[in-house]
Amino acid sequence: MSTLQQPGPPAATPLLDGLVSFLRDDGWPVEVSAAPTPVVETRCAGAATEWACVGRTFEPQGQVVFDSALPVEVPQELAGGMALLLSCLNWDLHTGSFAISTATGALRLRTSLAVTGEARQLTPAAAKALVYANVLIVDRCIEALKEVAAGRLSIEDALDRLAL
Repeated sequence: MSTLQQPGPPAATPLLDGLVSFLRDDGWPVEVSAAPTPVVETRCAGAATEWACVGRTFEPQGQVVFDSALPVEVPQELAGGMALLLSCLNWDLHTGSFAISTATGALRLRTSLAVTGEARQLTPAAAKALVYANVLIVDRCIEALKEVAAGRLSIEDALDRLAL
């Protein structure tokens, strides 16, 4: 005879809760999905473009990750040049890094934060720094990255334009 096990209490998610709370309080649209890893989905409206953002937390490790999914698809023949451009941009970034999917040509910028201490709480100030560091970099770079992906701007000209 098997016994039915009652589910335990839900796992504490102070990092996720802190991220969601900050985004909602700051006026961002927020959708949270829980399976299998909690994900916070939102959107950012920059100066000229809007894009999707995703926040994830890894509670046991004390990590918060925030990704901007740039609305850019890089054609395969330009992927090598774009990867070089992103590598050059990453060299001067203090927070975060750009990446390209070699399979799809998709671009993203990831920022992350390690939260230490016993409580592992994500303060509004820390969440703001994480999120805004990300979206401000994307907003500054996105138009040049679109031009490079379309083949209308050279890597050298993009680097000149984007001198971070």
